[in-house]
Amino acid sequence: MAEKILVVDDSKELRTILGAQLKKAGYEVHLAVDGQEGFEKGKELKPNLIIMDIMMPRMDGFTAAKAMRGTSELENTPIILLSALGGEEDIVKGIEAGADDYLVKPFKAPELQAKVKMLLRKAGGFTNRPEKETKVLTKGEDKSVKEIKETGKIVSKEFAGFTIVGVLGQGGSAVVYRAIEPIHNSAIALKVVSPFISQSPGFVDRFQRSNEISIRLKHPNIVKCYNIGQHQGVHFLTQELVEGPTLDKVLDSSGPLDEKRALGLMRQLVEAFVYLDSQALIHRDIKPENIFVTKDGDGREVAKIADFGLSRATQDMGQTIEGHVLGTPHYISPEQAQGAKNLDIRSDLYSLAATFYHLLTGHTPFEGDNLSILIVAHVSQKPKDPREHRSNLSEGTAKLMLRLLAKTADERVANISDAIGLIDDAIAKIS
Repeated sequence: MAEKILVVDDSKELRTILGAQLKKAGYEVHLAVDGQEGFEKGKELKPNLIIMDIMMPRMDGFTAAKAMRGTSELENTPIILLSALGGEEDIVKGIEAGADDYLVKPFKAPELQAKVKMLLRKAGGFTNRPEKETKVLTKGEDKSVKEIKETGKIVSKEFAGFTIVGVLGQGGSAVVYRAIEPIHNSAIALKVVSPFISQSPGFVDRFQRSNEISIRLKHPNIVKCYNIGQHQGVHFLTQELVEGPTLDKVLDSSGPLDEKRALGLMRQLVEAFVYLDSQALIHRDIKPENIFVTKDGDGREVAKIADFGLSRATQDMGQTIEGHVLGTPHYISPEQAQGAKNLDIRSDLYSLAATFYHLLTGHTPFEGDNLSILIVAHVSQKPKDPREHRSNLSEGTAKLMLRLLAKTADERVANISDAIGLIDDAIAKIS
């Protein structure tokens, strides 16, 4: 008998997508349209797991989670909360309300599957799963591999010859560790992929393809990827250890960026785009979380693009990647949102403009937590002048943002290198 999963979301589109993905994986799926219905159905159905949106009518996800924890029927049921916002405050509030985990929309199907399997395993829910889906631990597996397969994390201090120093970050698909590599005894970032993710169809090919792209990239504004490999069936990636925060953390801790600082960082990233364009590549997931800021040897601030997991050679754009719902909806270009197959680097330029609109004003060009509404807005609506959010922005910067947020690539720039001149002109006009 399959485990029961209750999906609670006011978006019909997302309920349909989640329901289809989970049913395909062999789960019994039930749906609810808001927190109140989710609470009532949960008590009646007693599901093995609940996946629930935060922003919903009648009863939001926080309130529903707290109510569920107050009932004997649902007090121990694993809960995953969903949101397109993903702020630290929401995550903390969700955990305090009783949620076990958190996913930022849109997410990849393997990321969802990994969290579902992990929580069901912890709750004892794997007892009814087919035997073939339970990973067998062999006598030859070392301690660190067994830890990963049982908990998703490395607890010991060694893995595949690397010395584990600490955790840098964690998502549904991987954990990133600060580690020491054995040859030069230097610090690196070690990304270890969830074993549940690696079992999904086509994963290995996608993992190797995207990271082979990363390895060949050599640019000061792109995080270096050193090597990919596997240890006793666990896939990993080694890359440059960037000593500095991502731009979403900068915004959260310090508020909107200084105008000249923001445009200076933006200019560096466009230089990286010029390089990517020369390699016939696009990133496809530019957002604050994928941009680090650090210092170079002379103390100058440097921006670096990370995470090329959605990257693609422009000549391969007709191919699809199974399991990706979308890019990130607050920053996605109109052409990517519509599923265009002829994307070029100017799609990333739109996402970069949306990112820096957010970093300059504290607001994304289009706001909300509904996937469908955000996609429609990117495709058909004009963003507000950023000065409506921050009145002291210069006219040059405001015009730059609006131009690069144009609906068609040709309206933005003819060639990506033209954007450097536009940014330089805007910087020159800041008083």
